[in-house]
Amino acid sequence: MDQKLGLFYISRQNLRRKLFRSILTVSAIAIVAIILFPTTIIGQGVNTSLAQGTERLGADLMVVPPGYTQKLAGTLLAGEPTQFVMDGSTQPLVAQVEGVEKVSPQIYFATLSSG
Repeated sequence: MDQKLGLFYISRQNLRRKLFRSILTVSAIAIVAIILFPTTIIGQGVNTSLAQGTERLGADLMVVPPGYTQKLAGTLLAGEPTQFVMDGSTQPLVAQVEGVEKVSPQIYFATLSSG
């Protein structure tokens, strides 16, 4: 026999003789890849979204007009709708408070379907 027993020759013979095992191995690898790829992409998306959401948090202080504190508690804890309007002159006053780094006015619009 003049055949060389190289790695490629042995691998090819193994694939031919153990066809079922080879197909099963390739199928298992394909299934793992099909599951792992989307899972990785979704995981990265969740991490990115979580990081962005965490960066947007930071409202440590909420300023409301006098008399709205009870209504605000329901809004913050249960998401109940409330309406109040504050004058724009309040923003510079809040910015002057010691320890306040950023001031951001918030405007929320109610849709027609929300009542």
